[in-house]
Amino acid sequence: MLVPIVLATILFLAGCVTSGTGGHEVRIGEAVQNRIAAGMEYLQMGKPNEARQHFSRALELEPRSPQAHNAMALMYRYEGDSEREEFHYRRALRADRNFSVARNNYGILLHQRGDYRQALRQFERAANDPGYNSRGLAFENMARSHMALGQRDEGIAAYNRALRLNPNASSILLDLGNIHLEDGDVRMARRYLDQYYRVIERPRAAAVWLDIRLAAAEGDTNRQMELERQLTEDFPNAAETRAWRSWRDDMARGTAG
Repeated sequence: MLVPIVLATILFLAGCVTSGTGGHEVRIGEAVQNRIAAGMEYLQMGKPNEARQHFSRALELEPRSPQAHNAMALMYRYEGDSEREEFHYRRALRADRNFSVARNNYGILLHQRGDYRQALRQFERAANDPGYNSRGLAFENMARSHMALGQRDEGIAAYNRALRLNPNASSILLDLGNIHLEDGDVRMARRYLDQYYRVIERPRAAAVWLDIRLAAAEGDTNRQMELERQLTEDFPNAAETRAWRSWRDDMARGTAG
């Protein structure tokens, strides 16, 4: 699962001053920024129509604003219109090829489509932008693209870069725990899972499912049974609970690895 987009992230827009009617100066950049911020608030409230009005006005004021195009793309993501979402990411990057916020967001769209190589290119550029405040998220997304392409070593390297930037990123710790368990390195998998538990308040179903398999590998039957009870009671409809039931049945038949 890729790192989700933070809708409230608004970058500062340079104030471009022009003269309005009556000689009154209007700061176009500030007006655009205010429109984007207002639109983002509406989008977070689940009101895309109101958000669209603000984003459209921002683009009327500054048609080449990369921030406004990125905001409009996020609105179309909310509506599930990937074609128009991509259009606005491309417009944002055409206006500013170094606008890493849109580049990372565009990479997420490409990854979700299964175009992992093109997604990786976007994430790499965003991750290697020293001025991008969310480089850790870009490295994390980059890692997942490497893993989707079967590039395990490159994926682990990108995860480690992401972890250095965001030491308490629970999603990275969980992914690394799963990777090491799949490799048969129970000790390292446990290390990452223990660190995950230290930085979160309530574990996700994926963490409990990982812990069940680790407990089984460690021969800790009592812990395994307690975790299985927790999984079924706290996450009865989760995909991880279905995976556990399938795994349990395979174990009972003696076919699970």
